[in-house]
Amino acid sequence: MTLSIGASLQNGLRRSATRSGLVVFLLTLVYQIVLIAATNTLAVDLLQQIGVDDVPAVGVTLPVSTPVAAAIAVGALLFGLASYPISVRLLSREQTALATLPRSLFTRRCGRLVVSTLAVTLVMTPPIVLGFLLIVPGLYLAVSLQFTVFAIATEDAGSLTAFRRSWTLATGNRWRLLGMLLVVAALIGLASGLGTLAAAISPAAGQVVAAIATAAAVVVTYGVLADAFRQLGGEPPTRRRQTPPGVDPSPM
Repeated sequence: MTLSIGASLQNGLRRSATRSGLVVFLLTLVYQIVLIAATNTLAVDLLQQIGVDDVPAVGVTLPVSTPVAAAIAVGALLFGLASYPISVRLLSREQTALATLPRSLFTRRCGRLVVSTLAVTLVMTPPIVLGFLLIVPGLYLAVSLQFTVFAIATEDAGSLTAFRRSWTLATGNRWRLLGMLLVVAALIGLASGLGTLAAAISPAAGQVVAAIATAAAVVVTYGVLADAFRQLGGEPPTRRRQTPPGVDPSPM
């Protein structure tokens, strides 16, 4: 199937402007603000410990000790890891279902979902990062593997199956997917630029504005990728499992 970039961008915006999109926005915003504040707190503590007398303003901080700030930072990272596949589940459903928030979207195989997401992230990141040093290999891998977590979150695919699923979906559409990713990358870059402008007022203002703008850009990005996944994927390749009455199957 040939990907329609225009349809994905348009439908991605529509997906973002829903109740599910709002939840994804809030999850992303909370993760960013807490992580930024904890990281800033650690930075200030480190500067004070090495004897810096005039510690510069670093932005949003927390009134906690260094160990507590470190624990909060780790917790924020874990929260971000868990919220990514949950966000994918929320936005990858039928458009008409995005106004609902069934509990099963947040609880179904939650442990397996987080572990699988962590596993594929650890496997994908090093070769993609190394590939970006040569530009073309990194872009090729990033485009080919971008639907891996979507397969895990919406089809309950295992890690290896999810890699193969993403690679198959990207085949024949890599140039279109690359163009679509460049559009959303520009959107995220714009969000970062808004934070830079706000930083002229104060570092804290810049960080808050950047977090809000980035969270909005991330929601749109997930929405666009979700529509592309649905366009290219159709029905999952595996046999449909029977779903007990009253349980939301979280369809693609």
